[in-house]
Amino acid sequence: MKKILFFDIDGTLLIHHQIPLSTIKALKKAQRNGHLCIINTGRPFSTIPKPILDYPFDGYICGCGTYVSFHNLVIYRYHLPDEVKKETLKILFNAPVDIALESTEYATFIPRVKEEEFMRCHQMFQEEFNNLHHYQEGEDILFDKMTVFFNKNADVKDMRNKLSAYFEIIEREATFIECTPLHHSKATGIQQLLDYLHIDQKDTISFGDSTNDLPMLHYTKESVAMGNSKKEILNQVTYITDDILDDGIKKAMQHFKLID
Repeated sequence: MKKILFFDIDGTLLIHHQIPLSTIKALKKAQRNGHLCIINTGRPFSTIPKPILDYPFDGYICGCGTYVSFHNLVIYRYHLPDEVKKETLKILFNAPVDIALESTEYATFIPRVKEEEFMRCHQMFQEEFNNLHHYQEGEDILFDKMTVFFNKNADVKDMRNKLSAYFEIIEREATFIECTPLHHSKATGIQQLLDYLHIDQKDTISFGDSTNDLPMLHYTKESVAMGNSKKEILNQVTYITDDILDDGIKKAMQHFKLID
């Protein structure tokens, strides 16, 4: 039976700005065997790294389910309502946080307290992408989801409570959270694509390494955690493979008999 495979990017397919050669070979073999290979990432499409775009994946689920495409056809696209965007910015600008606003068209980094993790991410994205947007106060800005950075000792409880009226809040680290629109996740993106392709959930396998992968890993019939995964997800998958640099994807595909 042919399967549809869903892959996180960072730490799963990509490391040090490249896809390991063993992973590329495994992907090609899986596709030759008739399996579909789909990116499923928290990144918006505007910040998909070039090595991923250069590989012929069958489809993309981006922004935690806010954008879904298959063979270059967009089959789902979510936009935050204008009133939600305005209220969200009001909440954020009243809190001691740095902000990364993310949309299919571009990403916008707004440094306010300049926490270390935010500045590191900002620098990395500046070096990798030329479509970062520079925020001008009061402008109407595009975003579908966001990442919020703060000092681990900062009081951001009120901000979290207010944001939860509009967003699912994913605890990423002690110093930042990922916020996706209510009722959107890597799992809802999968369901959108399965409905479009008329594929049964029993034919799904997902591959991930972090906490924002959990909806995807819980949703698919089989689930794979990379050996380099966050420890929180290791007991919530059906299979644990080796590290990304130790042929983890290839070995997982062999385990499920997707390739020889």
